[in-house]
Parts: sequence; C-alpha cells; structure tokens
Amino acid sequence: GLGRRRGRQQQQQRGRMDPAQFQQRMEQRQQRMAEHHAKRQAELKAQLKLTPAQEGAWNQYTSAMQPPAKGPRMDRAEFDKLTTPQRIDRMQQRSAERQAQMKQRGDAVKAFYAQLTPEQQKVYDERAMRGGRGEGQRGGGRHGHHGMGPGPR
Repeated sequence: GLGRRRGRQQQQQRGRMDPAQFQQRMEQRQQRMAEHHAKRQAELKAQLKLTPAQEGAWNQYTSAMQPPAKGPRMDRAEFDKLTTPQRIDRMQQRSAERQAQMKQRGDAVKAFYAQLTPEQQKVYDERAMRGGRGEGQRGGGRHGHHGMGPGPR
C-alpha cells in the first residue's frame, strides 16, 4: 500500500537500497503481479463457461486487459530539475496516458460484456461489483482498476 511505498521511497532516499537491488525487487513484483493477473483471468474464464463462439471476444478482451507496460520512470533528481510549469505538463501528460488506458479497458469490457449471455453477465457482474475481493477483505485501492473488470474471487 501507500505506507509501504513511502517506506521504500524513504529507504531509497537514505541510500539503504542500491539501484540494482531496487530494480530486482521491482522486476520480482511485476512478475508476481503478472502471475496473479493470469490466474484471475483463468478463473474468470472457467466461471463464465464460454462457448467456442465467444473465444474470439475473450481473446480480444484479455489482450486489452493486460497491464500496461511500464516505461522508464523519471528519477527524482531529474524531476527536481524541472520548472514548476514543466512538472505540471509532465503530470498532465501522465494523467492523459492513464485516462486513455482506462478508456481502452472500459471499451474492451463493454464489447466483451455484450457478447455474454444474461447468465454469464450475472457472473461477471457479481465479480466486478465486489471489486474482485473476497468477503472480509477491504476493497478499493489504486490497483482495483476502478471496477472495470473483475478481480480475483
């Protein structure tokens, strides 16, 4: 969560974690997230009981729902060199990129959903409405993708 992220940032700023170690941890985290995403997609597909005629729509949906590739991040020293207007432009650019990704995912969910039977839509809705979290767990958070698409069950 946010607290853990701040802790890592503070550690990095104090020089406790060398860049190679930080990079390795980030790669491991991305690998775990990719595995978790694949598992959720497999569970969803099994629960939806798709017909052969729906496979094409499923493939388009899962392709669009892949986590976006992470580009190189601007390091803090580089960001600090920017003027305030440049920083604002940079933040607006990143916001526009996230909005475009969110729209692409939303469009993919709507197109896939339209191919489902009413019973399949009900299964999909139950997963999406719970935010992809099991009972007794808190939902929300930054990585919930704003309810677009079901998460783990």
